[in-house]
Amino acid sequence: MPARIGLVTLACRDVGRMAPLFRDLGWPETAASDENHRTFPCTNGVAEGFRAFALAVNLASFAECRQVYETLRHVDGVELLEEPTGAFWGGGFSWRDPEGNIWDVAWAKGTTFDNRGGVTFP
Repeated sequence: MPARIGLVTLACRDVGRMAPLFRDLGWPETAASDENHRTFPCTNGVAEGFRAFALAVNLASFAECRQVYETLRHVDGVELLEEPTGAFWGGGFSWRDPEGNIWDVAWAKGTTFDNRGGVTFP
C-alpha cells in the first residue's frame, strides 16, 4: 500500500462555522460543496488534540510559518497556542480551530515538495 493519503474527512458540529475558517486561510472550496458538506482540496496533510488523528501543514520555510501565524491572528475563532518557534529540525507552531481540533504548522529542514505540493521528508 502506498504511503499517501488522498482524503481527510474532518467531521464537525457546525459546518457553517468551520467552512469560513478554511476560506479565510485561502483554501479554495470546490464546486462539490453544499450546505451540509464542504470540500477543500489538499495535497498533503495529516495534536491534546490527538483525537485519533493529527492535522499538520508542512511549509517550505520558517518564514512561511511566520506568515501563516500572522494570517491566523486575524481569523475569527482561532486560538493560537504558541508563537512560531525554531528547533534543530526546523520549527513551527500549533493552533486550535473553532471546534477544538489542534493543528500543527511546521517547516522541517531539508523537506522538498513535488509539483503537486506533496511533501518529501529528508
